[in-house]
Amino acid sequence: MIKAIFFDIDGTLITFDTHELPESALRALTLLRQKGVKLFLATGRAPQSVDFIREKFDFDGVIAFNGQYCFDSSGVLLDMPLPFETVLSALPYLNERRIASSFETVGENVFNLVNDRVRELIRLVGVNEPEPRTVDVSRLKKNVYQMTAFVTPEEEAEFVAHLPGCRAVRWYPTFVNVIAENGGKHVGIAKVCEAYGIDRSETMAFGDGGNDADMLEYAGIGVAMGNAGASAKAAADYITTAVDDDGVFNALKRFEVI
Repeated sequence: MIKAIFFDIDGTLITFDTHELPESALRALTLLRQKGVKLFLATGRAPQSVDFIREKFDFDGVIAFNGQYCFDSSGVLLDMPLPFETVLSALPYLNERRIASSFETVGENVFNLVNDRVRELIRLVGVNEPEPRTVDVSRLKKNVYQMTAFVTPEEEAEFVAHLPGCRAVRWYPTFVNVIAENGGKHVGIAKVCEAYGIDRSETMAFGDGGNDADMLEYAGIGVAMGNAGASAKAAADYITTAVDDDGVFNALKRFEVI
């Protein structure tokens, strides 16, 4: 019996074109809530970047920063920032190579520099904000939970070598999310399951990107969207239709969860 379901946001619950939650997905979430299934967001986004979808549906909790920071109505369930000395050690390389990166905290995402790759991401996720703020990252006073570095697959290996104790997860060609080496959405799921007394065999997860592969493999049932990348599809137990082709609803019907 499925007791908890974890949903990625971009490319899973919402489309990259409209940035809207399909009516069929909202109907599925409502039916799940009526059955008492616990429902969580599991996203690479920061906590402050998920309010728009939580206004559409009241999820039970959020796995943010790809599993680095998890919370529900009772408070914080997992708090795992990046070692700040590691962040600092990467700054000379980033600045020398003119590599843009966001440094993501609870409350604000700031940048060492802004370029066209950064602006492309902003358009991709449908954020209507002014030019992102650049700061002297070495003076940050908040915990950094995730970096989003704007490097291509060809540039990735050399970049990650400058971040000991971290790993990169990718869901788009022009950037990677950088998290703790022992982190990931699956770690967040494990913490949520511990808090709620749910076995991983009683969970289901939906995703589409490389940053979803670990959780799709970890969950009792991992579902990749029809629009998912190769690594997500390879990790999944089932591949449903695309996000804008009722993918969430169709998979839940297929497994008789609704």
